[in-house]
Amino acid sequence: MSLLNRILPMCKAYAYMEPIIINSTIDHLKYGATGELLCQNIRNEWLYSNVTSRDESVFQFCNAQEKYNNDILSLKDPFMNAKQFCNNQLPFSFADSRSICEQSDSKDSGIEDRKCFSPKKFSRLKYFAFCIPEESQQFFYHWQRQRKIWWRKFSANPGRFSLTEILTDDNGQETTEIRAEFEWGQETIETIRNVNTKMFDNLEPAEQEMFLSKIGKRKVLPHVVESETSLEKACMVFLCDGYAELPYHNDRRTVFRFHRKLAPYKITFAAPLLNAKKADELRQLSIYLGLNLKKSGVSTLISPNIAKKSLESQFTDSDYLGIPYIAVLNESTLEDGILGLRSIETTLEEKIHVAKLTSYVELLIKNY
Repeated sequence: MSLLNRILPMCKAYAYMEPIIINSTIDHLKYGATGELLCQNIRNEWLYSNVTSRDESVFQFCNAQEKYNNDILSLKDPFMNAKQFCNNQLPFSFADSRSICEQSDSKDSGIEDRKCFSPKKFSRLKYFAFCIPEESQQFFYHWQRQRKIWWRKFSANPGRFSLTEILTDDNGQETTEIRAEFEWGQETIETIRNVNTKMFDNLEPAEQEMFLSKIGKRKVLPHVVESETSLEKACMVFLCDGYAELPYHNDRRTVFRFHRKLAPYKITFAAPLLNAKKADELRQLSIYLGLNLKKSGVSTLISPNIAKKSLESQFTDSDYLGIPYIAVLNESTLEDGILGLRSIETTLEEKIHVAKLTSYVELLIKNY
């Protein structure tokens, strides 16, 4: 059974996503509650890398125009604002993480597994760098490395990501791709282009003048470097990348191993089957601890199944949801306050007092 055939039923059962097929084409991905959280975390990390932590000023915008390809016209107003904020001086950049786009080609894409990576409708993640002309080539090389590092940082298998050779078209535009290796072959997950001033070629002279920017006392057209992926591609990459069947006792267990920054839920609770009174006390304790974690900004799943199902069954549900940590409560927790913090990676439990749980988990998920 192929990787996607194993993953898609789990994705539907555990509310990640399912592909919606219209006229034999995957029209879009329909996300469930877990998938929405995963996408939100992917978008947040993309924005942190491409906007928040950049040296230059990066401004967000949304291309709400029907003509998806006409980026330079949709950037006109944001560009004027950026020039004002930056005193008309290069460099500065733009990031778009909200535009809902549609594939421009209408050719039949079939319903093969890999087409989940490229549905007809998608949310694009696109970055435009408006560079000083003399520095654009160097930035193009730098940006390739940075984008590959970003994908590898969140991957359970960093070695699957690679850059293609740089291709130059007849107009002098340079293009490279980041690809991920899966069992069916390589999947293109991001495209990076050194556009130079080609974006401005079709503009009227008066419109071109609007994009002139200063470098010292000179006025020049900025050189543009852009990179583009989509939320759907990123979601599918990290689902396929995180899926693993790991040895467990004398059997194997199926898990989604997400990076803790991307995991939809960071922690949940589990407890063995106990009598009704003890089980209820542990449920109340899990609710109290879970609310404290939520108030501290830790995405927490408080499950009603705690102490109602076998411990192994609770672990299986947590592994399918890709939850990095499980706080395992038991009867003695009610007496001495000690619980076991189980890791999805090792299945080992670290003993910790309930009073320190929130601060310790915050520390664990804070670091990359």
